[in-house]
Amino acid sequence: MPKPKSPIQQAELLLHLYELRREAVMRQARSYVGGQFQPHSAEEFMDAIRKGDQQTSYILQVFGYWDMVCAFVLHGALTEGLVYDTCQEMYFQWAKIQPYIKTFRRELNLPEWMQSIEKVVDGSPKGRRPHRHHASQRQSLRRPRHKNVIILSDR
Repeated sequence: MPKPKSPIQQAELLLHLYELRREAVMRQARSYVGGQFQPHSAEEFMDAIRKGDQQTSYILQVFGYWDMVCAFVLHGALTEGLVYDTCQEMYFQWAKIQPYIKTFRRELNLPEWMQSIEKVVDGSPKGRRPHRHHASQRQSLRRPRHKNVIILSDR
């Protein structure tokens, strides 16, 4: 890996990347990917891309952005630790597609798609931790829950 840029240069780049995240369409895209976008299978994930609608654009914009940020890490423009400390959103969004990425790449014949984000997130113990947690949260949401109800009365 190349020698990282100075801390000041990294901070300037991160601030510029933050400005890009604040752009109106990017905010809409991040809102969709961070919220409504919840693929439960590789097929659902591939269908979301195949649709070619506005949501497809959002998915591609957000994950393309995060893959670019991770390419900066891999090429020494940013350190992995700095990205981990300032870009937590990326780890949780990656967790939404990570279980399906191998099938997606194979079925759509895109073997290199999102390789940078995969290398940064899955290649780091710190990076793996958040998406493992997110994946376990998704599993618990699928299981039916039984609630104990306590009724309080004024009487």
